[in-house]
Amino acid sequence: MNDKNTGLSADNVFSRMLRLQVLATVAVAIIAYVISGKHASLSAIAGGLSVALAAFIASKVAMSKKKDAASVLGSMLKAELIKIILIVLFLYLTISGYKALVPWALIVGLAAAAIISGAAISKQNDNLN
Repeated sequence: MNDKNTGLSADNVFSRMLRLQVLATVAVAIIAYVISGKHASLSAIAGGLSVALAAFIASKVAMSKKKDAASVLGSMLKAELIKIILIVLFLYLTISGYKALVPWALIVGLAAAAIISGAAISKQNDNLN
């Protein structure tokens, strides 16, 4: 599936989004480290990677072999549901398993990756118009 205006394939858009999510997570982790130390940095990484890993898995589900609108929409909705479930699962595992968790850093890392995800999709939609 290619965007005729930009020449970007869906794979390129997803990989660019994932790279930006990881970069945002690293930036937040560095800031968290400076502010509160190692555990804050690891918490930020856990939050950001929860979103990035779930988005990566969901992007594989979103690729529909069929090109009709109903199939594409169904694949996208299924992928979004899977992404949300995986984020919740990863966060649950992190919160229950990491005893030195710094909650604000986890939330900021998660938010940075989620915002980048939305911005990447929004930018792609702008290119389609």
